[in-house]
Amino acid sequence: MGRMANRRRPSPAEAAGCPIPIPPKRRRRAEATPTTSSPWSSMHEDLVSRIAERVLAAGDVLDYVRFRAVCPQWRSCTVDPRGRGVADPRFHPRRWTMLPEGHGLHPGHAKLRGQVRFFNRYTGAFVRVRIPELKDHFILDSPDGLLLLERDADTAVRLLHPFTGDICELPPLTSLIPQLDRLTDNRPRHQGDKHRVQSFRRVAAAVSVSVSPAAVTVLLALEHICRFAHASTGDRAWTLTTWSTSRVARTLPFQGSLYLACWGSEETSILRLDPPPPLLQHDDEHHDHGPQLHTIAQWPSKRMRLPQLVECDSEILVVCSTDHDRSHLVVLRLADLLLLGQGGPRAVPLPSIGDHCLFFGMRSMAVSAKGLPSVAANSIILCDSIKDRLMQFNLGDATLSLACDGDIVRTPPPSPHSIVHHLVTCCYRYFWNKGLIYCSRTKPNWGTKNRWRLGA
Repeated sequence: MGRMANRRRPSPAEAAGCPIPIPPKRRRRAEATPTTSSPWSSMHEDLVSRIAERVLAAGDVLDYVRFRAVCPQWRSCTVDPRGRGVADPRFHPRRWTMLPEGHGLHPGHAKLRGQVRFFNRYTGAFVRVRIPELKDHFILDSPDGLLLLERDADTAVRLLHPFTGDICELPPLTSLIPQLDRLTDNRPRHQGDKHRVQSFRRVAAAVSVSVSPAAVTVLLALEHICRFAHASTGDRAWTLTTWSTSRVARTLPFQGSLYLACWGSEETSILRLDPPPPLLQHDDEHHDHGPQLHTIAQWPSKRMRLPQLVECDSEILVVCSTDHDRSHLVVLRLADLLLLGQGGPRAVPLPSIGDHCLFFGMRSMAVSAKGLPSVAANSIILCDSIKDRLMQFNLGDATLSLACDGDIVRTPPPSPHSIVHHLVTCCYRYFWNKGLIYCSRTKPNWGTKNRWRLGA
C-alpha cells in the first residue's frame, strides 16, 4: 500500500491518451543536444592536424585558437599554444600590434582595468586582451607581437605573449650597470643605478627574439651608446658587446636578427646582427663569441640616400630617397640588393607595394589598407620628415602630399583623430606607457612640463 500511495496519479490528458507537453527549459535542452555527431567532429586526426598547420602557417595565432575551439575532437589532436607561446616561434603573434588607446589613456592605465587593444596589420581587426602585468611593468618593445616588459620593482625583464599569457624570465637591466662603468670613468655621482636604468626606457631601441631548443635569446639595441646587449633564459645578467658601431641607425628585427641601415656621405650599408650561438651545457665560451655583425649590402650614397627598413609580407623592403629633401622615394627588396652584391642583375625599384601603406617613425610598420578607408594604399607615411606635418608619398604618381591634418608626434592634431594618427602612435614608444607626449618642435622633450594627452 505504501508503494501505491507514492505513485503519481495520471493527469486528465494522460488518461485521455493525449501527448504530454514538454516544459520550455527541457525543450531547449533537447534541441541543443544533437542526436547524431557532426561529420566535422569525425574528421580524421591526421587531416585535422594538417589543416591546423596550414592555419598556423598563415601567420595568425588567433585563427589557430579559433580552429581548435570548434569541437573537443579538433582540440585534442592539435597542439595547445598555452605553455609554448614564447618558446615556439610558430605561435608568435607577428601580425598583431599593440595599439595605444587614446582619450588620455594608455595600455596599463587604471581606468582600462588591464584591458589592452591589439590591431591586426593585415586584416584591420581589433581585439582586447587583459594583461594584468602592465600594472607594475614598463613596455620596452614589442618584437614579433610579444611584449618585452621591465618590472618597476627590480628592473627584471620578462617576455610576455599577450594572447596565451606565457612568460619567459630574463635578467634585470641593472646587470648592465657594472659593464657600462667599465667602459667609462665619468659616471654621474648624483644619479643612482635606478635612474640610470630608467634612461634605457627613453631610448628608441629595437629588440629581436630568437628561439632555439636550448633557450630564448633577446637582442637589445642601445642606440644612445651605439652598442648592443643580449641575454637568454637562464642567464643571470645581460651581456654588453665589447665592440661598438660608429653610428646606430634605426634597426629592424627580422627572424631573430637585427638589421641596420647606415647612410654615410660616400657609402650606404645594410648590416645584420645575428644572435649569439645557443648556450650549451658546460659551454664557457658562449659569451665570448657574442652577437656577430655582418655587412650584407653596400652601394654609393649618391644613388640612394637615407635608407629605412620595413618588414612587409615576410620580407624586408628598403625605402630610399633620391634627394636630400626626401621628395622622391623608391622602394626595393633587400633580396634584390643582396643579389646585386653577388654580381646579379641591377636592383629595380618596385612600381607598387599593392594595398600596403608603410609607416616610418622610431619604428617601421606595414599596414594593409583593406578595411581602413582613411589609409591610402600604395603609399608611405613619413612621420618625421617635415615639422608639424604627417606627409604621405604616393608611389603610383610619385607625389608628396599631406597625410592628415596635424602632427600627432610633436603637436596636438585637431579632433577627431583619424586612424592614421593612432597608427602613428604604434611607431613611437613614448605613447605606450604614460599616454603622454611632450611638445617640442624638433623632437619630444622628456624634461619639459608642457605636455598634452593623446585623445581621439
